[in-house]
Amino acid sequence: MSDEVIIRELVGLDQTMTIFPLYSQVSRLSEAVVCQRLSAMFAQSNYRCIAAYIDERMVGASGFWTGTQLWCGKYVEADNVVVDSALRGQGIGGKMMVWIEAEAERIECAVIRIAMVLGRERTHQFYARNGYFDDGLLMVKALSRGTAEFPEYVSQQV
Repeated sequence: MSDEVIIRELVGLDQTMTIFPLYSQVSRLSEAVVCQRLSAMFAQSNYRCIAAYIDERMVGASGFWTGTQLWCGKYVEADNVVVDSALRGQGIGGKMMVWIEAEAERIECAVIRIAMVLGRERTHQFYARNGYFDDGLLMVKALSRGTAEFPEYVSQQV
């Protein structure tokens, strides 16, 4: 077995759905829900996905968005960077981030950003090691359709 990590862009819904077994290591979403959400994401025309392979075995995956905001201009946002649980800590996530960063440079983005959940110290350390800075706070409020999936974001105010 080779240790060489190859990064490839996944094109279209069918190829991108091949991430489901890997993604299911970190999510309880059903395959049908993942397919539905990816379909909607692709319909927005600014979502792309890559996968990392060792000997044709998918060992990592990450989506990313492109967008434009007033404060920074054109940006890329990495979305759901996942590495096979048995292979974490071996540089696979870093290699995917290098690929995404190179693509962001190629398409002339000013910044790359990450939104991550508080309390995930290993995730926070990973991004800090890869040159990312804390520069904001993402605040979330669950709406009526999201209360079951995100009970932690339901307001306790009376």
